[in-house]
Amino acid sequence: MLVNPISFSALLRRELIRFSRIINQAILSPVFSSFLYLLIFGATLGRHINLLENISYIQFMVPGIVVMNVITVAYSHTSFSLFYSRYTKMIENDLITPISNFEKILASTVGALVVSAIVGFLICLLSLFFSPVAIHNIPMFIFFFIAISVTFSSFGIIVALMSEQFEHLSFFTTYLITPLTFLGGVFYSIKMLPEQLVLFTKLNPFFYMVDGFRWAMIGYSEGSLALSISLSLISALFFFFLTIWLFHIGYKLKH
Repeated sequence: MLVNPISFSALLRRELIRFSRIINQAILSPVFSSFLYLLIFGATLGRHINLLENISYIQFMVPGIVVMNVITVAYSHTSFSLFYSRYTKMIENDLITPISNFEKILASTVGALVVSAIVGFLICLLSLFFSPVAIHNIPMFIFFFIAISVTFSSFGIIVALMSEQFEHLSFFTTYLITPLTFLGGVFYSIKMLPEQLVLFTKLNPFFYMVDGFRWAMIGYSEGSLALSISLSLISALFFFFLTIWLFHIGYKLKH
């Protein structure tokens, strides 16, 4: 799967230009909502919640908020971009160009990664106004960030191919991504839960992504780190290559 740097850079530039035109929706909106989470749950209610002696509630919460927004931004970026191309039939221009499916998927995924990185960086920067946050393990921080972004940007492409209306894109956000993210330990420790809900949380794959990223960021984990790494890597590879295969067979690309 060789990449032509000229065609890849052109596709990536197109993704970033599209992003620059919706910067309010893509950047300012998630950063502002994260500010409200940090202010209300962290700076206000968090003062009355003691998890560990050396970790404040707001420090516990910041990694979860970053992951939550990376998931949402990566999914939204690719799903809307591809569905809009299908809806306006602009996708037909891409299909006749001598550009491999791998390059198309890679450019879309990297574009979503760039946008996610900007949002994640701004949220981390914003969190410094509430509490000092240092990265515990930089290589694993980068690994989890990329794996989570690739997973959900690829998933967004799959949903965009399956969808027939714009409402279908928000269906997966409302009834799948948002509930599993909120129930994945973003705002709470599993130590706060009754035993029955602890089991439910540990069956949630989103929990391991959040937990692994939290360990990489603040050095605290409540699950299996090996499972978090494995699940994040497998899901990223699986969804990425699934999108390439769907493009290869032309799944709903010409309808």
